[in-house]
Amino acid sequence: MISVAIVDDEKVERERIRAALDFVAKKKEVYFNIEEFASAETFLIKYNYNFDLIFMDVLFGKEQNGMDAARELRKMDTEVGIVFVTNMAQMAIAGYEVEALDFVLKPVEKRAFLLKMDRIIARIGKQSEEFISVNCEREVIRLRARLIRYLVVDDHYVEYHSPEGVFAEYITLSAAEKKLGSGNFCRCDRGCLVNLRYVSQITKDSCIVDGEELTIARQRRAEFRQAFADYLCGMRG
Repeated sequence: MISVAIVDDEKVERERIRAALDFVAKKKEVYFNIEEFASAETFLIKYNYNFDLIFMDVLFGKEQNGMDAARELRKMDTEVGIVFVTNMAQMAIAGYEVEALDFVLKPVEKRAFLLKMDRIIARIGKQSEEFISVNCEREVIRLRARLIRYLVVDDHYVEYHSPEGVFAEYITLSAAEKKLGSGNFCRCDRGCLVNLRYVSQITKDSCIVDGEELTIARQRRAEFRQAFADYLCGMRG
């Protein structure tokens, strides 16, 4: 499943993109979970990192335009896929600034849209399906690995902190780390594993992860700083 947000102030344009996505779903045998937003402001306020792909109108009447919204979005999420929707092809050039995947011309034509989606799905499809299973006491929860902010040990349990909630599993932190694979996670303490994607600041003895301050153990400071530097280099490379 690929989670999609359509951000456009015109209902008819949102409906066209939704219809084009339905066409792709039938042709490619993929499933889209679609949510619509009539303004860029509302979209940014409600954004909770749970989308794989954003279709963003470039121009919104008198309010914030799509490029401004994309710049704000990139401050929160550096990896979500952005596709601009515009009736002026020259406007799409500006998309490079925010690392947009592509642009779609209005009015959206289904078959041209299908060709673009081949490349877009290839880029985001694998990432969108990277789930891990968390065995809670009464149920098994599937969490999208890239959305997990951090893991912390609480007695004999590990707590997974994500936008979907906090989930406790009877497991060691090392075993939980193996489930996450070789993602962008690094220990800031023997009992805390941080997703570097959501680190906004590192001080002498702590880091800010999605607004929360977590302590960095003295013996791990150099390693953690290096891991974060390597992560940033990888983003820019």
